[in-house]
Amino acid sequence: MSKFKDLSNLGQSIWYDYIRRTMITSGQLADLVSEGLGGVTSNPSIFEQAISGNSDYDVDLNRLIAEGKSVDEIYESLVVADIAMAADALRPVYDATGGKDGFVSLEVNPALAHQTEPTVAEARRLFETVGRPNVMIKVPATRAGIPAISALIGAGVNVNVTLIFAIESYRDVAGAYIEGLEHLSQNGPTVKGGQRIDTIGSVASFFVSRVDTAVDKALEKTGHTQLQGKIAIANAKVAYALFQEIFSGDRWDRLARAGARVQRVLWASTGTKNPNYADTMYVDELIGKDTVNTLPPATLNSFLDHGTVAETLTVDVDAARRQLRQLDELGVDLGKITDQLQVEGVDSFARSFDLLIDGITQKRNRFLSFSKNYHAQLGQYQTAVDAALKDLKTNNIMRRIWNRDHTVWKDDPAEITNRLGWLDSPQNMRAAVDEINAFVNDVQAAGFTHALLLGMGGSSLAPEVFRLTFGVRDGFLDLDVLDSTDPGAVAAAEARSDPSNTLYLVSTKSGGTVETFSFLKHFYNTVRQAVGEQSAGNHFAAITDPGSGLEETARTLKFRKIFLNDPNIGGRYSVLSYFGLVPAALIGLDLDQILDRAAAMAANAGGSNCPADGDNTAAWLGATMGELARAGRDKLTLITSPALAHFGAWAEQLIAESTGKEGKGILPVAGETIGPPAHYSDDRLFVYLRLKDDSTWDSEVSALVENGHPLVQLDLQDLYDLNGEYFRWEVATAVAGMRMGINPFDQPNVEAAKVLAREMVAAYQNAGKLPELQPSLQTDSAIVYADVPGADLRQILANFFNQADADATPLNYVAVQAYVTPSAGTDAALQRLSDLIQRKYKLAVTVGYGPRFLHSTGQLHKGDAGNGLFIQITAAAATDIPIPDNPGDKTSSISFGVLIGTQSLGDRQALLNAGRKVVRFDVSGDIADSIKALAEAL
Repeated sequence: MSKFKDLSNLGQSIWYDYIRRTMITSGQLADLVSEGLGGVTSNPSIFEQAISGNSDYDVDLNRLIAEGKSVDEIYESLVVADIAMAADALRPVYDATGGKDGFVSLEVNPALAHQTEPTVAEARRLFETVGRPNVMIKVPATRAGIPAISALIGAGVNVNVTLIFAIESYRDVAGAYIEGLEHLSQNGPTVKGGQRIDTIGSVASFFVSRVDTAVDKALEKTGHTQLQGKIAIANAKVAYALFQEIFSGDRWDRLARAGARVQRVLWASTGTKNPNYADTMYVDELIGKDTVNTLPPATLNSFLDHGTVAETLTVDVDAARRQLRQLDELGVDLGKITDQLQVEGVDSFARSFDLLIDGITQKRNRFLSFSKNYHAQLGQYQTAVDAALKDLKTNNIMRRIWNRDHTVWKDDPAEITNRLGWLDSPQNMRAAVDEINAFVNDVQAAGFTHALLLGMGGSSLAPEVFRLTFGVRDGFLDLDVLDSTDPGAVAAAEARSDPSNTLYLVSTKSGGTVETFSFLKHFYNTVRQAVGEQSAGNHFAAITDPGSGLEETARTLKFRKIFLNDPNIGGRYSVLSYFGLVPAALIGLDLDQILDRAAAMAANAGGSNCPADGDNTAAWLGATMGELARAGRDKLTLITSPALAHFGAWAEQLIAESTGKEGKGILPVAGETIGPPAHYSDDRLFVYLRLKDDSTWDSEVSALVENGHPLVQLDLQDLYDLNGEYFRWEVATAVAGMRMGINPFDQPNVEAAKVLAREMVAAYQNAGKLPELQPSLQTDSAIVYADVPGADLRQILANFFNQADADATPLNYVAVQAYVTPSAGTDAALQRLSDLIQRKYKLAVTVGYGPRFLHSTGQLHKGDAGNGLFIQITAAAATDIPIPDNPGDKTSSISFGVLIGTQSLGDRQALLNAGRKVVRFDVSGDIADSIKALAEAL
């Protein structure tokens, strides 16, 4: 027996808090109904994402535009059509349950939330327009909404009362419902198609998780956290006890004898926002008779997988009342909080409605100008991509991805089922926006003007993209990122940060990354010395997973703030979680707008948007990446408008670490100087990210296409569209991994270099020095370690690259690994070296600073088929910096110079152990000049 039916036996119905057209037309809704789904709820946010994010509605949009309809008329036509289709799909449930279930909800315009008569008129009109008996009109439980509820029930309109947070508000709602029933009993329905007293339906939508989110913050300020995660359920249980009281007694019995049904309590906002809480807690703990629980897709999937079915609503109600009294005794005003939540809820829906209208307006304008924001010219590869898209459709791949089906990739769920939390980030992180913004306000008020992020890989790359792409808004914190253990890089970051006005953001998923913890220990001591031990912790904040070593350290050191991320999100997929959003907010970016763009792309990438028949651009991009890689076009080369250039570093990590394994891989090439077609071999797939009205690379791109190179073009309207790109590329990379037969969420070869580096550290601590290599050549600018002969740099480099010309070798790219201090001069010298190699040998060239790349492209370097030639460039630090053994300690067993030395040696050995070709140059003097000497030797 399904859990739907198990819950039904206990008196609870499950409704689905989601709707979009292809969910209905594809049969997905019918499948859920056959499993026992009882209804569907919608709101402006859901429709905004559905209509703005994909092509589900494009045929109707074109027709309505041709008919000269206004934007408002287009909106209503699209939404009413969806509601009517959903109502028809649910009609069998409505009939089978005698009108108890089978409803679909449609919201009145949120702008009317504080106007009674306009709300009544709008609700009546919508009810008549849809013309289905199983439609509920959603009305907010505002002061103006309460009399509207009574009037609408009295007229025979089914009502879903929404945005109830407080027990007293619920009392008013239930009272209005009963008053409306009494009027309906006496006068009968007055609206066309209106329901009689024995057929009318209503639910009271009582919001849950948002209460915990708000109350938990208030409790944290009091220092009493024992009630965290308990108040929302306690609030709901006491409200349910009130429901049982209201719907009994003489007044209700008279209505019941006339055939009236109780107004069931519907639990809304049931997706868990706090990663420390069970993802099904707002379902498991709220099961009882005469209730509905409306679940968003992720929560429904989680509950069906591992939720617990048992009657829980009537358990420990006295304890729930005690918890509410304890909350009051702690000085936390729940009434004030719930009042504010209702205000914010109305504002949020109104904002989503405005965004929906804006999205329709943009689509209308785009259709009128006959433009499309993505296209590809794939030539001979189009057939293979079309076949891949058909396969995605036939095997329901996108729906299975959203359902967390690990068999999309592998039979073993390890490192898959616990790595898909990023799919829900655009939605789930909305609950964190106020918390993040409050933190930013706090540090601004405290006088912080700068922030230094200490992290590696996924923890540092997205914040760097935000900072370099958007800059810093006036009045916000100037963000710097440190992700290099090079002593010069550490010293430079320290020189740029004044401890008195700098916030240090320590960011690591695992909470034990050696580089990040080394940064923490060093800068904690620096700050402690500058501001004193009592104040030092106030200059630090942490982003990490619950239960990590960093969380424990941050609590011990009394960090100003600890953000605990969803542990089911891997580092390279974490940009739209706390790891990316906190730094973005610190520099003044609009988090709501970031999540809006991401949510629209999530809707586009949804499981019901078919990649063959629809416009699921993420699946389409992933299929293209995967199929062209399988055909030998495995060098994905990003060409970006100048303003978007920094996106490449983030995409490089995502793609390389996700796809480079099991002897396969897609090599992302970012930052390469765009040259004429003759400079490239036939192993390239070019992807052009073009900002609106920027023609910088148009002629070069056209030349590449004319010469037979496959191209994907993605057009962005503005910089904030990058936030949609993050999600598109995450999904695309997951799909590409599926097409290649690999798990895109693990990183099996990353540990190899770490293990060897740890062995080098142990050797250093035992012997007092690092292992020494045997040089093959020494020049004025470099000591060379190579497995190829040569009397000078020119000969060694020629022999090294000639290995790529030998028959039966897969060598077709070069990775330049610079374990040196980053600087503008070094950047330019590395770029010139890269350009010369690429032009002379027609090999794709990537450049990365170590040890940063170890957390990104390093996985591909050891995990692919052995396609790379590796050039290590190292340099001894002019001045070394000791790493404290512990925060606050003066003792040190190792320095940053030794650490980066062990990492370069460990990585070299890991590459050699994997059979890779490596040449190492230990340069001296001016680093940029030494790299120029290498370039001249080419």
